[in-house]
Amino acid sequence: MRGVIFAILTSLAWGFAPIIFKLGLKAEVSNLIAIMVHNFSAFLLASLLFFALGEPFKVGLRELVFISFGGLISGFLALIFYFEAIRHGKVSIVAPIASTSPLWSVLFAYFLLGESLNLQKLVGALLIVIGITLLSLSKQ
Repeated sequence: MRGVIFAILTSLAWGFAPIIFKLGLKAEVSNLIAIMVHNFSAFLLASLLFFALGEPFKVGLRELVFISFGGLISGFLALIFYFEAIRHGKVSIVAPIASTSPLWSVLFAYFLLGESLNLQKLVGALLIVIGITLLSLSKQ
């Protein structure tokens, strides 16, 4: 249940963030500056919480490499694409399309991690594609 609650909180935060990004990107702010500010603010808050909670810094080299690589993909490359999409598109269209990441995660997990792919997951992925198609065809 805890996982579901945090997933819902994640969804709420990610649902609100594009509105803030759109407002911040209205002035001709460079995507690189936006990423620097985005990641620096996240770094500052994480650092404050890390030190305030007194967490030990326990991470292996292998895990550090994978987390860093994931950060480069999601915290840099995806944000470059996302900020450009938000800047030039409507949030109500762009955000749902960008939120198709679960579809890709299911496929990548199947091919790269060997996770199972059953009918329920395939139907869920298909529903994501149908939903995004409907939103993309919207006139508003």
